[in-house]
Amino acid sequence: MSGWSNVAVASTTVLALAACGSGEVEDAQSKPVAATSSESSQTPSAAASSTSTSEKGQENESGEPPKVTEARVAETAEGDRVIFTFNGPAPDYLDSWEKELNGAEGKPIKIKGSKFLRIAFVGVSPDSRFTSPAPNERVLEVRYLMNFEGEMSVGIGIVAPDGAADPEHTITAEGTQVIVDIKE
Repeated sequence: MSGWSNVAVASTTVLALAACGSGEVEDAQSKPVAATSSESSQTPSAAASSTSTSEKGQENESGEPPKVTEARVAETAEGDRVIFTFNGPAPDYLDSWEKELNGAEGKPIKIKGSKFLRIAFVGVSPDSRFTSPAPNERVLEVRYLMNFEGEMSVGIGIVAPDGAADPEHTITAEGTQVIVDIKE
């Protein structure tokens, strides 16, 4: 089973166990919250991935699932930022640090960098694509990986010292943007 499949199985298990615990139903219309991951892991796990809590099944003004319209890289005082802009409400997402990134049918995709963050945007248009933005000194590449059943995967390749832990990062969904902050 691939590392990404392990994330899906672990996430499903955690959600199923959480639903069994309290007997209370959580509000499905909760506001977006920053997801943080600073776990050092060579393979994805439930602890090393995060999931958004934005509203499910959102559509743009035309009633279609949102489509990514732009990706860009910027530097901040705390590190680096990658911003994905959509033509509708920011979608839900899953993320994890990976040893390598794979596209359709599990085929490896070579991208620049020594650490790789995979983000899967859930419930997006199947024809969602973007032009890879210009890199900076640390974020070497942001690349479309694949779109399968309404889940578009992207990869972010960063440079990190040999043997370094996976960098701490936060992901925030705000309006039509998903903002990825990677700490120094």
